[in-house]
Amino acid sequence: MAKSMTGRITRFISGIAAAVFAVSGFAVSANADSYSGISIDGDFSDWDSVVKYDCLSETSHVNNVAMVWDGDWIYIYMDEEQQNSASWSSDHYNTHGQFNIKTDLGYVLVVSFENNGAEGNFIQVTDVETGNVYNAANGGIQVAFNSGYSTWLAPTLTEIAIPSSLLPQYSSTINFGYYLGGNIVTDVADCSGYIHDDPTPTPDPDNPTPTPDPDDPTPTPEPDDPTPTPGPYNDGSEIVIDGDYHDWDYYPVTTIQYDTAGMNNNYNDAEGSIYQRDGIAYVHCIANEFSKQDTGYKYGTEFLEVTVIFGYTHTKLIAIELGPDGSLDWSSSRARSMSEGTHHYALFYFSDAGLSTNIDNISSLDHYLGDMYVTIEDHQDETEFWFDIAALAECGGIEPDESQSIFVHFHRVGWPMLETSGVSTGPVFVAVLSTVAAGSYFTLNRRKKAR
Repeated sequence: MAKSMTGRITRFISGIAAAVFAVSGFAVSANADSYSGISIDGDFSDWDSVVKYDCLSETSHVNNVAMVWDGDWIYIYMDEEQQNSASWSSDHYNTHGQFNIKTDLGYVLVVSFENNGAEGNFIQVTDVETGNVYNAANGGIQVAFNSGYSTWLAPTLTEIAIPSSLLPQYSSTINFGYYLGGNIVTDVADCSGYIHDDPTPTPDPDNPTPTPDPDDPTPTPEPDDPTPTPGPYNDGSEIVIDGDYHDWDYYPVTTIQYDTAGMNNNYNDAEGSIYQRDGIAYVHCIANEFSKQDTGYKYGTEFLEVTVIFGYTHTKLIAIELGPDGSLDWSSSRARSMSEGTHHYALFYFSDAGLSTNIDNISSLDHYLGDMYVTIEDHQDETEFWFDIAALAECGGIEPDESQSIFVHFHRVGWPMLETSGVSTGPVFVAVLSTVAAGSYFTLNRRKKAR
């Protein structure tokens, strides 16, 4: 929904190069001299040159992990404490067996481990837009275990290959870690463009200056420290609230989880973004398979009440369905389900009298504060809306200022809240790109081509 097939293609095309993306390089965890590619075959010797990262959590039950992003595939290595222990691994007291690949824009692809006895863990990922589930049984991903995996006290090693086409939106790098928890491997770039045959001929000590062959000219050496052009990125300046969500593509997101620990599915619960421009807050949220949660509010109705917090003062917006003729249906805010398609709402203050019958004739006892669109599809509910920050603050008798944080919370969806700063006369970029930063270094300057 928020990501079209065009988006899947354009993510590989160089895009907007904002100043914050002018980095010196990217991290790839492999030894330049010995890395020659990964095969998912149960022979783990091809991982010898890849850096392993410790899982330090007391509840991890995994010794270490590694990740390589090599063109069309993302490869993951896992050394468990014992057979199937990744299936109860966590760095959070209430999540088990859920890892994720998180992009530098904050989007996540959940990698779920389930105990499958002597057969090793059953591992799967889900494309949340289509609902398609990928695992080794249906050929969607590749998984292999070492030959002694189910032998007591023997090493328990797993290697996984996930198609890059399943990645959600990213700009340049990805991380691997726990869903709703910390990253273990960070700032890994697609290294396929930098694994190449060294074009510089090997010097001959007996003939240090070979005569060029006109039929076989020496290629121009590539630079020692290639810096990839960042992929698509969205600074929010073109966002318009109109029910077409693609202007949020490649804008950073925050993972939102229902009931703190999430719904323990093999996909993320929800994700949201907030942006502020000229005193107007713009908000976007996607909820995945939210009809399965147990609050009773589903099929888009989970968005119809929005809590806004100024500092420590709570207030609330309610969504009133807006008809094509401008009519207002005040009963809609109490709805518990909606039909598929896109619905248009007007946002009002939660304690308004509800006397306005048309958007063109607002009662003095009501306060029209913004617009919302909600779209319901098979696997996702999605919303975008704007509201006037100062007008909402005035309704609540609040004095907003530049230093005061403003939080937006979908209390029917989950935590965390989305945060922006106080009223501003210009655009405010509020999402931190935690994994794309100067100082990340691409460790492979020149490597042999993987064969």
